[in-house]
Amino acid sequence: MTARAATLAVAVLAIALVLAQIVYPATPLYHTWQYAAALALALAVMIAYANGVRRGEDGTFGRRLLLALAGAAIVDLAGLAAGLLGPDTAAVIGTPGTVTPVPALGAAAFFGVADPAVLASGSGAITLRRRGTAEIVLAGGERRLDGESLLSLEPRPAAFVEAYDGHGAHLTITQPTNASFLSPVLLFRDHQRVGAFDLPFDTFATPAQHRTLRALYFTPQQLRGFAHGGVTDATQPAVVLTASDDAGRPLGITLAASGRSVAIGGVHVRVTLGTYPALAIASAPPLWALVLGLALFSIGLVWSALRGRAGARAGAQAQGT
Repeated sequence: MTARAATLAVAVLAIALVLAQIVYPATPLYHTWQYAAALALALAVMIAYANGVRRGEDGTFGRRLLLALAGAAIVDLAGLAAGLLGPDTAAVIGTPGTVTPVPALGAAAFFGVADPAVLASGSGAITLRRRGTAEIVLAGGERRLDGESLLSLEPRPAAFVEAYDGHGAHLTITQPTNASFLSPVLLFRDHQRVGAFDLPFDTFATPAQHRTLRALYFTPQQLRGFAHGGVTDATQPAVVLTASDDAGRPLGITLAASGRSVAIGGVHVRVTLGTYPALAIASAPPLWALVLGLALFSIGLVWSALRGRAGARAGAQAQGT
């Protein structure tokens, strides 16, 4: 492999490593010394080739290729700065129907309302608003570059809880340990170790019945390894509910599948399971650097290729004469 080919391969690899920050933003690799070392080594290879060209190596083709390498270097440096100086990926968790300030972005995040259908379909949305600028709406798998931050939605386990007494009357749900006190949506912010499983859990209460219930969230894979006689469908997530009274006396435990009512502690509970998004904020190279670098890289490659073809035609004509 020639020095030219090796340098181009390294440049393409460096660009791919930087663009990975956009495609897979949550990967912790970008903030490691190994990632920084790979980009720094790629930059060193491109600089070494450029110095050779400056000394007259690789002729006109090499001189034109410097434009492409300049573009690759811009992308490389932008990715290196984002990885070394940018903060780790953070998740902003908000209760459906509320507003959460996001000082890092100078904006406020409006978390869309959620009912059982929204959670079951995973179609929750978040809107970012700032003074004097257009709002940014994130839904589904959409991602947005915002300055030096990449915004995306991180689906998280969630449950919509409905409770009824023995006569079928609706009971008010509260979350005494959460800021979202009157929300019927559990977001499972905490985790608990149960055997080999690290399980998301949340707590809610039915004040009228003086009951406190704790919900442990199990994925289908975890359910298959969970020794519980109530598991009838291990292809869908479920929660294990435990109930107690105001004095903390245990009143029972049961497995609740999504959308099915269960009776526990004198209360009938229906839990609809699904996902609700958190706002994921990852550091990313600025858009202008990516656009400029990729444009120069493409133009430089085309310019070099045109020179190569022109040289080949001139050589063919000379041989013909």
